Amino acid sequence: MAWYHNLIASAILVLGVLIFTATSANAQSPCPAVGADTACGVVLTIQNIGHGRGTCSATNCVSISNNQGPFDEIEDTLVGVINNSNVPITSIKLTSNKDIFGFDGDGICGISPNTGQPYSPRPSGCPFGPTGYEGPGVTFSPTSGTTGVVNFNPPIKPNGGTAYFSLEESLTDATTCTSIINNAVQHALKDDYIDPTTGKTAFRAMTATFTSDTNLSFTLAQAATLCGFTGWNWQQYVTSSPSQSSARQVGNPNPLVAPPPFLDPPLGGYTYQRPEERNSYPFYLDPNNGELERNEFNGPNGFVLHYSDEPANPCLAGGPGHPLCPTLAPKGSKSSYTTHLVGMVGAGPGFGVQDTGIGFSWFSNYNFTSGGVGTFKNFLPADPGGSGGITITMVNDVTSYQFPKSLGVSEINGDVVSSGSPAPLIFLGGQVTTTSSGLAFSRVTQTFNGTITITNATNDTIDGPFQIVLDSLTNGVSLVNATSTFGGWPFITVSAAGALAPGQSASVNVQFKNPSNSVINLSPVVFSGSFN
Repeated sequence: MAWYHNLIASAILVLGVLIFTATSANAQSPCPAVGADTACGVVLTIQNIGHGRGTCSATNCVSISNNQGPFDEIEDTLVGVINNSNVPITSIKLTSNKDIFGFDGDGICGISPNTGQPYSPRPSGCPFGPTGYEGPGVTFSPTSGTTGVVNFNPPIKPNGGTAYFSLEESLTDATTCTSIINNAVQHALKDDYIDPTTGKTAFRAMTATFTSDTNLSFTLAQAATLCGFTGWNWQQYVTSSPSQSSARQVGNPNPLVAPPPFLDPPLGGYTYQRPEERNSYPFYLDPNNGELERNEFNGPNGFVLHYSDEPANPCLAGGPGHPLCPTLAPKGSKSSYTTHLVGMVGAGPGFGVQDTGIGFSWFSNYNFTSGGVGTFKNFLPADPGGSGGITITMVNDVTSYQFPKSLGVSEINGDVVSSGSPAPLIFLGGQVTTTSSGLAFSRVTQTFNGTITITNATNDTIDGPFQIVLDSLTNGVSLVNATSTFGGWPFITVSAAGALAPGQSASVNVQFKNPSNSVINLSPVVFSGSFN
């Protein structure tokens, strides 16, 4: 996806875009600026809870995003709530592995421990309650330092109502799981074939390893349990690829083209794979046919999970061509990928997926025989000859995934909404389509403003919350109103929709800083669920 700017046309659209932007920004940032925070440190977005009765899943009920550190620059967190459900919210029960209700006087309406004075800025109207941690209309009913109910009077209005308050402790730092998996993936380009005539590398492999614990204290299986998973795997999606390709999905005579992104391997596998190798979807390695275990050094009781890929496309410029691509792709064409370490959730064979965000983005312009490269995905010999190689474009070594959560919601309006285990994050791929508006330049904010719209392309209702990751965003361009980052890329929550019926659409506004006035390229990758 690319956006081109016309500053004359943009100037005409500025007023309308700014009005829309202001409305959306308030919905996504329910907190005022306090101390070191310009907005909420943590946002709880309540989604589908029916009519407020009975049990609903954590995936559909609430998403939690971590945005900024402590407002006191030490340990306290500013929390916002957005009610996108269809019922008023009178209370939420919070749980933590930290002493979040151990109030000690330095809440948002209290005294800064750094200056000995009230915070600057601080909410207008302080104080709102006896502890100094309350927001407007908020009271606390703690049952312990780590568990308690937050009450709202008046209730938070449905369909976009908001509230805010503060809690003790930093709720965006490492948990048990993050201390195990942060900086635990090593990635490299491996020279895999040297042309004996020229002595040059003919192509390269993208390789990686995940070591479950650098001190070898936890096996892969033990580390998975500590993170709330059944096991580990990789998930890879293609974010861009040319239409000239010999790769075919089983049952689909047309080449797979991105965008929109698609999982690699796709559902049903590629035609060049053997039948027993075609069922790894939605993972890169099949957890049910022994392929995953072959890549776990010494199995799940070992410490290292391997990854390797050497994609090729003979239909790229300079390649030998293929009967399935009578014309070659234009010069400079390539296929781009994003590869993440993921946790498998639940019991097989139909495991759920929780993306950790740890991984890398890269592209390949190797142009020899597709499917004839030596990888763990097939057992064909490596292709000699050809040109091109692999380039890494983005690396993210740190996860935003938390388990156990520093902050979790266990009840809404007195009804249980979470089981304490992580809910699967679902890559929607071809299930939704994305379209973008033009961009209007605002001389007031110095940002390029527009919208991204997602549409349900299936015959079934898709439950949210919906997250759009702006993969492969142009270098030097930043998303000003990002909800947070995931996998090294900014993402934004589509707060206007808790679910999408067949054919239904929802839009979210985007604001880009673009100091060099470059063409803004990106690949929207859409998920349902929470990044935790």
